[in-house]
Amino acid sequence: MKAKNIILKGLYQSLGLAAYCILVLFIMNNISKLFDSSRNMEIIQGFMFLTIFIVSALVTGSIALAHPIFLASRNRIKEGVFIVFSTAAWSIIFFIVALSIYIIMAGS
Repeated sequence: MKAKNIILKGLYQSLGLAAYCILVLFIMNNISKLFDSSRNMEIIQGFMFLTIFIVSALVTGSIALAHPIFLASRNRIKEGVFIVFSTAAWSIIFFIVALSIYIIMAGS
């Protein structure tokens, strides 16, 4: 696989991770609307949080690692490792961009 394809694969995987994070944040921010705040729902809310945490680990692990593991099983370990590093690099870039936007918006 060419270096450009590896970088693009990492970008696509990182975009998938970012989209999933946004979806989970949307759900978590709006979940309180599902519950009556007058009732004691801490146990159910805690269970739901832990469940979404576990599911998120599975989903993000699948997004980031499924293809590299497949490549490694085909003895293309070097490509798989480069895809993981590319995905991590793109994720760090997205984090820095989001942090920069946050700092700019918080300062104004």
